[in-house]
Amino acid sequence: MSVQKTLFKSKFSIIYESILKGEEQDEGVWEELFLIKVNVGVFEDLFSKLSSHELIQLKGSINKLFRKCVQGLGEEHSIKSLNILMTLSCLVRAVWRRDLGEGFRAVDVLVGFDEAEQVMSSLIEQLHKILVSNQLQELKYYAILFLKILTTVSDNISQNTMIEYLMMHSLWLSLCKVIVTPAVRSSLGSHSLSLLSLLLNYRKHEYSNPYSMKIAGCDDELLLNGFGEILLNYINRYNNTALAVRQNSNQSYSEYISSWIYWTTPTTDQENVTQVDLSLLLCLYEIVHLNRSFTTVLTQTMSSTASSESSEGDIQKETECHSNLISTFLTFSSLIFSNIKQNMSAAQLCFDILLCVTEDNYANAFMHDENQVFPVFIYRTKLRHRKDNKKELTAMSLAYTLLDLTSEFLMTNLIKNFPFELYSKCYRVIHRILCYQKKCRVRLNYPWPTLWNSIISAVKWSNSLQLDDPEIISNYIQVSRIFNMFVMYGDTFLPNPGSYDELYYELLRQHGVFDSLNETGLKYKGVTHKEACKDLLSNLHNVRAIVNHFSPKIEAWSTANKISTPTPEEVMDIVRSNYDTLTLKLQDGLDHFERYSEVPKEQQFFTNLVRHICKEKRETTTVQIETAAYHKFTTASNIGQI
Repeated sequence: MSVQKTLFKSKFSIIYESILKGEEQDEGVWEELFLIKVNVGVFEDLFSKLSSHELIQLKGSINKLFRKCVQGLGEEHSIKSLNILMTLSCLVRAVWRRDLGEGFRAVDVLVGFDEAEQVMSSLIEQLHKILVSNQLQELKYYAILFLKILTTVSDNISQNTMIEYLMMHSLWLSLCKVIVTPAVRSSLGSHSLSLLSLLLNYRKHEYSNPYSMKIAGCDDELLLNGFGEILLNYINRYNNTALAVRQNSNQSYSEYISSWIYWTTPTTDQENVTQVDLSLLLCLYEIVHLNRSFTTVLTQTMSSTASSESSEGDIQKETECHSNLISTFLTFSSLIFSNIKQNMSAAQLCFDILLCVTEDNYANAFMHDENQVFPVFIYRTKLRHRKDNKKELTAMSLAYTLLDLTSEFLMTNLIKNFPFELYSKCYRVIHRILCYQKKCRVRLNYPWPTLWNSIISAVKWSNSLQLDDPEIISNYIQVSRIFNMFVMYGDTFLPNPGSYDELYYELLRQHGVFDSLNETGLKYKGVTHKEACKDLLSNLHNVRAIVNHFSPKIEAWSTANKISTPTPEEVMDIVRSNYDTLTLKLQDGLDHFERYSEVPKEQQFFTNLVRHICKEKRETTTVQIETAAYHKFTTASNIGQI
């Protein structure tokens, strides 16, 4: 019976059983093996039956298999190269799935330490040839797929010793070739940037990462435009899909309120459809953070190949109006911010990108240019006090749209599990915009009371939570500095003198919120966070001076005119007639900010993020190939395509 079973075994299975028994194979067997289509299921089943000890015992056979793969890859035969790349992908995953201790043990089992440098150098050279040659695009895809598998075998990318060889023998030129070639970029560009994002984060703070250095020093306009086009296409596709999902979801107000308070989880279908590719978003962050020349790509008009996945005409109209990467990114950010539970990491990356952008003088000048206006769609979450969540698309400056985005974020994420870190980043973005406006005396015609009310509402909510957290005090300091910017320097950037009256009116109307902040500062001043509370109380001085100066005058006017509640116009009249006697304290450094830096505050976030990306890519990446695609390789080989 056992003989009969053996007869029905595939040639592929027989050869691999022989290899895993440690038996020697002649050259003819190796040649035949790489011409047979890889049976991924059989391959993984055979390796899964081996214990870690048995795998180590077979080190010699596995080393030889790896070397033969590398040698065969150099023969530039389409079907053979495909089978070899699939074999290498399966082999790397099979070995790393075993608990072999430190990463160097897996390298030894796969390649052998004695020959690792030579073999890996040859392998990377062959991969480079595939990526820069005129080979079938499908073969290039499997070359990149293998590299992605190689870089994601471990959650902790910095402990993946296989990547060290990709640092010693850089694939930068290979990936650049993919990105600058239009036909290849359209199909493989996103895969290349996904791989690049991981390579950029390999021990990025321990030594000079060669890929980071290349990105930082890149001034190749063709390459930077290639990066921009790939990212623009991805973000447009995401926007179209997410907008279609939002359009088709008929969430009731009771369901919305429940999710607003308790963060109820969206349906699985919605999660899957609108899941963000964090590796591409991370790549956008890395390029913006490292390369200041990329700012020109963010702002320039580019064509997008993305198409709407919905038949709804209004959604198509909303997304087609985006004409550059930064405006498209603002729409993307609004969608991310509307569901931060599912997109917490993506939201933080969006704010990090916005922080880098708003630090750049060229980007700020472009966003504030009145001649550069765009009708940007900002997704607005359902709120009971808003009769219509849709806002007519009007061409506005990007600075105007960005302030709308921050205001929307502040108002629609007032939840019990308050995201202090995200709010802190949002305040920092607003502060950077104000610093630029003050420095360049730009008077943006923006409805500032909308922003002021959003900030005050966020403070009111966070303070009601009564949490003893230093992050809260830090947020309050940022808020007080923002309002001090308006009070002390508003004459340099507010659109007209009437805006000052509106500012003072809002401070007087919402004085209870600032009183509670002052009480919070006094409460913890002598207990915890002493220095932070001292800073908060100092920054609140001018707001409290305004309240203390005008409140008695308003009360006196109300008493004299026998009116219990003056109208806004009456309050602003009182304010205008009493400016001269108001005394304010000059605050130092209001128009300065600490430039964004990953170290040390952001390091842990990026470590955790890359772990998550590695795990997700490892779990979702498959090595299988469709029969039709495999037939294409067979045909190419038969007609002699190399």
